[in-house]
Amino acid sequence: GESQAALSPPVSGFTSRREVSRLIVPRAAPQAPIDQPAFELGIQTEETAPPLERRDLIQALHFPNDEHDTEGFAALRRALRDRSARRLVQASQHVLTLLSQDGIYTDDLHPDPISADLWRRFAKGERGKTMERLGAIREHAAIASAAGRMREDTIFRDAVHHFLRRFDEMLVTFEEHATDTDLLALAETRTARAFMLLGRATGTFD
Repeated sequence: GESQAALSPPVSGFTSRREVSRLIVPRAAPQAPIDQPAFELGIQTEETAPPLERRDLIQALHFPNDEHDTEGFAALRRALRDRSARRLVQASQHVLTLLSQDGIYTDDLHPDPISADLWRRFAKGERGKTMERLGAIREHAAIASAAGRMREDTIFRDAVHHFLRRFDEMLVTFEEHATDTDLLALAETRTARAFMLLGRATGTFD
């Protein structure tokens, strides 16, 4: 099989707020000009699109590293043809952009290693104290900031709950066919780090 390194998204960061907004800002409202070409790239209809490969989903959930990341944009385009993947990608974009407004970037978060088995047990519905390790983010300032905003900002709170539901839905179906290597690669994505952070902030793993 392929090594984990071969499947893991490259660890290369968005270096500025400008890059975050350019690459992952949610699609502009209809009355505003569209300045995000990645989501307007002649996407096929779902009926004609081939089934989404797990590797493409993983890469799409990490988002392109910069404007030169042609592989990342290609994976993103393929993911956006799949209805459930598109919903999660867009929910993830939204919370990553909202977090960036507070100076929180998932590239700065360094989760503890999590076993593939723990992800499988969570996907199969296990909850409670044994799942606490899934909240593998230890950056307490980021957790406290997100938790405080959950209390004060209803738009943020709604976006977070929507994102957590979408991630949970994806994980249930993804886990059924995923290898352990797939699950460990998924855990390295920016989207999964946002899930760990926001899960901690909302008490999902308590």
